[in-house]
Amino acid sequence: MVQTVKIRKEGNKIKLNFMYNTDLIDIMREHKGYFFRKEKAWVFPAYKQSELYDELTSKHYRVEIVTPENQTTLNFKLNEKPRNPWNDENVVSVAGHCKKCNQWGFLNREGLCSKCI
Repeated sequence: MVQTVKIRKEGNKIKLNFMYNTDLIDIMREHKGYFFRKEKAWVFPAYKQSELYDELTSKHYRVEIVTPENQTTLNFKLNEKPRNPWNDENVVSVAGHCKKCNQWGFLNREGLCSKCI
């Protein structure tokens, strides 16, 4: 099975994502990259992209270059109204503060918890 490495360009740096593999980590360390724990990605200057691409493809890794156009992100509209969970017939209760006792818990359609029903 061939392992996939994704390369994303962000400004003047590139970020590489892949499943944990000690051979790939050794390659990343050889090229003096650093691991950005928050995104679980290795970060390099942008000019190293072709160098890394050539080495990874020569070692039979599949390399995908991810551009902002084909990146999947969630875009939320600021003025969009939140959906009503009660429109779904399978919803039995929702989490929130009770209208009567103001305690956090699961509420029925009237906004009351199981203690205040």
